[in-house]
Formats: sequence, C-alpha cells, structure tokens
Amino acid sequence: MELSVIIPCLNAQATIATQLEALAGQHWTQPWEVLVADNGSTDRSVEIAGGFRDRLSNLQVIDASARRGTSYYARNVGARVAAGKSLAFCDADDCVEPGWVAGMGEALSRHDVVYGQNRFDRFNDPKKAEISSRRWKDGLYREQFLPHAATCNLGVKRSVHEQIGGFDECLPRFADGDYCWRLQLEGYSLHYVPEAIVQYRIGRTNTSLPYQFRRAMTAAACDYWLYKKYRSMGVTKDMILSPDYSFKRSFISWLRSLKNMPYSVLLSRETRAVWLRNFISRTGDVIGHFQGRLMNPCRPYVSAGKTFRIDFPVN
Repeated sequence: MELSVIIPCLNAQATIATQLEALAGQHWTQPWEVLVADNGSTDRSVEIAGGFRDRLSNLQVIDASARRGTSYYARNVGARVAAGKSLAFCDADDCVEPGWVAGMGEALSRHDVVYGQNRFDRFNDPKKAEISSRRWKDGLYREQFLPHAATCNLGVKRSVHEQIGGFDECLPRFADGDYCWRLQLEGYSLHYVPEAIVQYRIGRTNTSLPYQFRRAMTAAACDYWLYKKYRSMGVTKDMILSPDYSFKRSFISWLRSLKNMPYSVLLSRETRAVWLRNFISRTGDVIGHFQGRLMNPCRPYVSAGKTFRIDFPVN
C-alpha cells in the first residue's frame, strides 16, 4: 500500500458524506486506502462512513474513542493502523477537490513532508473566505515563529511521522502547528503541492454551547502551552501569542458582554441567542487564559535527547 488517507471523525454526520463522496471520485495509479478514525461519535457518522465501503474498497472505520474529543489522538491511531508507506491527513468536515489523492501521493514519492492548497470559497461567506485566504497564503500559516500547514491537507512519510513521535496528544488544539514546527526543527522541509486542493469549512457544524465554550477555552490555553513547550529554545511569548490576544483584552471583552446581559433579554430570540453564544465563547476564552498560565501538560521540546536553543530573527 502506497498511501493511507486518515480522517479523524467525531459526530460529523452532517459533513462526512461530502468528504467521502469526494474521495470516492479520486483516481490514482498506485494502491491507496481510506481510514476513518472514529473518535467516539454518538450520531450516525460511523453508519454513514460504512455505507461507502462499496465505493471505497479499501475503506476502514477504526475505533479511536479511547480518548474521546482528541482529534490528534485519532490521527495517531489511524497512523498506527495504516498500511501505507505514506500518510495523508484530511478532515471529516472539509472536501478534497479532484486530483488531491494523486497530487499528495506523487509528491510523497519524492518528498518527506508535503502540504496542499487550502481554499475557502465553497463553504464560507466571502468576507471570511478572503481573510482566511490571506492568512493561509500558499497553504501555510505564517503568523507564528515558524510557518505551518494544516492537518486538513498534510502528507508525510510514515517513517518520518514515527520518528518525530506523531502528533502531541497533550494539545487539544493547534497540534498541527506543533507537528510542523517539530518537523522543521528536525531538519525536514515542507513541500508545497498546489494541485492538492482542499475546500476548508471555517465554521464548525457543532454549534452547541458546551462545544463553543470548550473550543474557546482550549484555543486560549493551547497558545500558552505551545509557548511553554518551546521557550527553552529561545522562543518568546510574542512569537506564539498575538500582542492583541492578552488576558486583559479578553477580560475586558467578557465584562462588556456581561454588561449587555440586561439589555439582551429585551431583544428578539435570535439576538439573545447571538449574545449567549458570544458570552459563552468569551467566558471560555477568559478561563482558557487562566488555564494556559497555571497549567502545562506539554513536555519541553527536546531533539536527539538534548534541549537546544535557536536564536530566531526579530521581525
């Protein structure tokens, strides 16, 4: 088997058929497989995925529920089960475009690490699509100390993935950045494959308040944890955390939202719902800042058994 396509999945019944439909239409001359790593879905995701077995002959749905809600754990489980010499990662709520499998597979026959082009025009409103296109120009996010690709459009030789220890499961968010940083710090280059295109969905389909709270909380906390993981190398806080993204600003935004609560009850149901979602997200953000400062689940980055420093240029 030349290539294993790995898709982490958690309650993606609304979108996974779109991704699998796109993969079912892919053609490549070499043998490849698809692994859906189910992270503990309670909806019809597994049933829907299983329904594609007649169209994707090498499709497997594997159990990756031991650490539910941890997509990077699911990706690591998929990588361990995979039969391919190379691994390609995409997501259950996005959609690969024609030629993605062949583009990733051919590139991985020549390079250790590859990434594709992210587009935002299919699933998102034009304003969000324009902003995201600028941030992810040529498939890379460059607003932190090293550029990184996204795990929705990333490929790697299996041996390289195993060498760096896979994804860091201590990070509930932004482990794609950490993964690409470690690859580069170990001497691997990221190779761009513009013909491997993924249509990215910015807004997640899970709009429940608990999910919105967790998402905001983990986003804030993980920025601090990434800084703590790499600070022994000389990485400063502003190389990872945006200067505009401070606890003070977060707390002020939360106070303003709280102040508006009495007025929200006088507005329409739709407006109250918007206020509540914003308030829940800002509450999660404030708590995430505390959690990020007080805790540190990640071990410091170490290469070849020895921690070292790099003097990064100042922008």
